[in-house]
Amino acid sequence: MSDVDRGLGIADKRVPGRAFAGWSGPEFRIGDWLDPYRLRLAATFEREMEAGRGFVWLPVLFGIGILLYFALPAEPSLLALVAVTVALASLAWGIRRRMAATRVAVALAMIAAGATVMTLRTAVVAAPVLPREVTAEVTGWVAKREASARGGARVRVAVSSIEGIPPEGTPDAVRITIRAGADDIRVGDAIAVLARLRPPSGPLVPGGHDFGRVDYYAGIGAVGFAYGAARPAAIGPPPFRVALVRPLADLRETIRRRVVAVLPGDRGEIAAALIMGDQRGISEKTQEEMRASGLTHVLSISGLHMALVAGSAFWLIRAILALSPGLSLIYPIKKWAAAGALGVATFYLAISGLGVATERSYIMLAVMLTAVMLGRRAITVRNVAIAALIVLLYSPESLLSASFQMSFAATLALVAGFEALSSRAADRRIELSASHGPANRLWRWAVGLVTASLLAGFATVPFAIYHFQRAAPLSLVANVVAMPVIDLVVMPMALFSVILMPLGLEALPLAPMGWGIEWMMHVARHVAAWSTGWDTVRATPLASLMFVVAGFLWLALWRERWRLLGIVPMVLALPIAAAATMPDILINGSGTTVAVRSNGGRYSIVNPKADRFAAEYWLRADADPRSLDDDVSAGVTCDEDGCVARFLDGTRIAVGSSPAAFADDCRLSGLVVSRYSAPSWCEDAATVIDRKALAEGGAHALYASPGAPAGSPQFRIETAYPPGARRPFMPPVQ
Repeated sequence: MSDVDRGLGIADKRVPGRAFAGWSGPEFRIGDWLDPYRLRLAATFEREMEAGRGFVWLPVLFGIGILLYFALPAEPSLLALVAVTVALASLAWGIRRRMAATRVAVALAMIAAGATVMTLRTAVVAAPVLPREVTAEVTGWVAKREASARGGARVRVAVSSIEGIPPEGTPDAVRITIRAGADDIRVGDAIAVLARLRPPSGPLVPGGHDFGRVDYYAGIGAVGFAYGAARPAAIGPPPFRVALVRPLADLRETIRRRVVAVLPGDRGEIAAALIMGDQRGISEKTQEEMRASGLTHVLSISGLHMALVAGSAFWLIRAILALSPGLSLIYPIKKWAAAGALGVATFYLAISGLGVATERSYIMLAVMLTAVMLGRRAITVRNVAIAALIVLLYSPESLLSASFQMSFAATLALVAGFEALSSRAADRRIELSASHGPANRLWRWAVGLVTASLLAGFATVPFAIYHFQRAAPLSLVANVVAMPVIDLVVMPMALFSVILMPLGLEALPLAPMGWGIEWMMHVARHVAAWSTGWDTVRATPLASLMFVVAGFLWLALWRERWRLLGIVPMVLALPIAAAATMPDILINGSGTTVAVRSNGGRYSIVNPKADRFAAEYWLRADADPRSLDDDVSAGVTCDEDGCVARFLDGTRIAVGSSPAAFADDCRLSGLVVSRYSAPSWCEDAATVIDRKALAEGGAHALYASPGAPAGSPQFRIETAYPPGARRPFMPPVQ
């Protein structure tokens, strides 16, 4: 084994238990009483390295580099980052005989590599973004089509031209919601449609989910909705990238139509979502029940679905091959079954729409099946680390997504948890398979199901709270009751329905699949009802999530007892989350909708219909159970020039809807919000957030400073975007 391998923590079985191998550097002695603890920690660290645990930290270091890229105030130089990465990697190789220094150099090189790859990704996907909101005729080719729960479809259009926009400023792709005639639209069609377009939206609150960043890396330069139906356009054949996916899109649409024909309503839409990954046709009521019950993960094609489909294929192929004694005794049918399962998973990936989350799940499964074909253990923390590295190299921006965080957290928790349980059982010399009777097998399967639900549930809860303000307190109950049916009935029948579809026999497996889905919906409905009032929590700060992630990684990636130290930062995250305060005033990026904390401590929403999505998001982030159908504008008075709300201490908050409102608002109000430019004298009379401030900063969050004079509070203002130049993935200043 080379010194570099040892430095990365790749195990050398010939040198077991070496403590202080290659340890160098000055000795820092605070006192003799610290020496035993220092030596014990050093010995533990060396044993972890010899066991290969250093390797599993490489994707963590790579991810830190990605996070540092997004934290930078300005775009870094790609050339400089490449030079730093190469220099650090060369340094690590040059000092490979000095283990301590090598490890530091490798860690820094991985961090630099993460920032470099992220910078390169940003440059590669760069494309024009619509500079302003327009109503224009869009012509182009349909590159993607998704059903909509409210009817119609969301269509991604590879743009040929946008009326009034010069070619050099025309986005490569736009996303348009089309209500009328959407059933006739197919991928590859050339269309013309009159649409209201705007640049991709930024965060709804400072530090919140950045929709504009997601659209930037997806290549979307504008979003909007259509006026009327799309019309055929004579602009020639579609581009190669669209023509390439057209056959798969047609196959997906055929499968969807045949599934829905057998299973009408939400049962069919859920079945289509499980097979093809398109869950937008599911009614909002059902989706809300799935979220509240903790079963929403079932609706998106993830590692669970990949594992169930590939596992079913693996079992079926191996069982068929085992029918021949000649094959089973002479040939490696297990490896053949793994290869066949990988082929089935690849086909499943293709018909699922090639979504980022599905691709990530496929990569994780492919790594594990490849390990089986190579005669290695399939399910290990090392394989999870390899999958994470591949995903981050391919799609580094996905590190910030809830789907990446939750899927890898659940997978790592399951793998590390069962690894620790197996190790503990081995240490105690427990024979887990002492009895092979049906009762024992059923008991072990039930215990495994509950354990898996607990591990995955606890691992994903912090991310669900941070991203969605959802706790799903009874998710364990829902998963334990529903998952056996999903595992044993729904997903295997989904596989068989696709296999039998060319023969016209899909109705046979779809019928029991529909029964299983009906049971899942029944469980979700009742668990959601039991969770009413307990399933929403206030938004938590990023700092608390970072503490949880640090503790979780320490707990999951190490093997020895010192991993329990990871519990400390996870516990510290609780007071950090509890001490966080929500903004007193929230303003959307256009200045049309404002939330003001009024009497009773709840938000009063000014113009909630102007931006329903932002208003609903703010209420949910504040753990407010009200919906927009309730009276969320209590205390708000409006006239033709705008609206007025009162802050907790009675301060007048004015939201103008015309330039004429400035005359009274600036004179009478402590805070003036307007989507128009305020006169210069107004800023001397009140705190003003006008067109210029909104264009530069996006959404605003205001916190009243304690101790300010009554009637005229001073506000601490946070903005979605920092002052100065925008990063490439941020919407342009309008």
